[in-house]
Amino acid sequence: MTTLPSSAWFNVFPGPRIPDVLAYVADTWDFLQHHFTSAVSFAREETELTDNLCEALEDSGRRMANGMDCDFQPETWELRRQPDGRTTRVARADIRVILGAPGTPHLVMEFKKLDGSADNRWRYCFDGMSRFVEGKYAQRHPYGVMCGLSPNKLDAEATALASYIDQRDYRDRLHCVADGAGRIITSPSQSDPASARFDTNHDRPQANCGGTITLLHTLMQCPLPPTTAGVKTPRRVARKSKRTT
Repeated sequence: MTTLPSSAWFNVFPGPRIPDVLAYVADTWDFLQHHFTSAVSFAREETELTDNLCEALEDSGRRMANGMDCDFQPETWELRRQPDGRTTRVARADIRVILGAPGTPHLVMEFKKLDGSADNRWRYCFDGMSRFVEGKYAQRHPYGVMCGLSPNKLDAEATALASYIDQRDYRDRLHCVADGAGRIITSPSQSDPASARFDTNHDRPQANCGGTITLLHTLMQCPLPPTTAGVKTPRRVARKSKRTT
C-alpha cells in the first residue's frame, strides 16, 4: 500500500514552482548555446536537442546551485493499465520534471522545432499540443509546457504561432477554452509571464484525463550552424624557390 506524505511534508519540503523550473531551463539552454554551440544548433534532431538539454538540467551540481530540488527525466515509455487489466506502453513527452517531494505533480515539457513554416507549426499543434489534450501527456495534471526552438526572431515567431493556433478549425480541434471576450490566447501568460509567451486552456474530452489543462508556450533561440557556403577560401600560393647561379 502506497502512503502519500502528509501536508506537513509539503510545507517542510516544498517543490520548485513552475516559473522557477522554466527560468532554470532557459538559463541551462543559454549555457549550452554558449559552450556547446554546434551540439545544440537547429540542424540537430529534436530528440538529440532535448536529450542534450535534459542531461544538463539533471546535472547535480547545476541543480544544487540553482535550488532545483527536482528530477528531470528524458523521454521514455510509460506503462498504463487499461480497463480490462492489460498494460500498454505510452510514449512520454520529451522531458518530465518531478517537482520536488514525493506525490507532488509532475510537469511535462514537449519541444518542437519552429522554422517559420506552416508544416512545423502544424506539428507543434497536432504532434505536440494535441497529446496533452488527448491525455497522452500530463494525464490528471493541470499544467503542461510547449517549448518552441527557433532560429528566427522570437517575438515574430510567437505572434505567428499564436495566430496559427487561433484559426477557427484548429482551436476547435484542440478543444481550446475561450475567455469571457472569446479569446483563446492569454498574453501575457498568467502562469509565468517572465518565461512563457502566452497560455492556452483546453478541455480534455477523455473522462480519465482530469478536466481542463493550461499549456504554457515558451520559445528559445536555437541558431542555425554557421555555413561556409559561398565563402571563398584563400588559395595558397606556392613559394618559388630562388635559384642560385
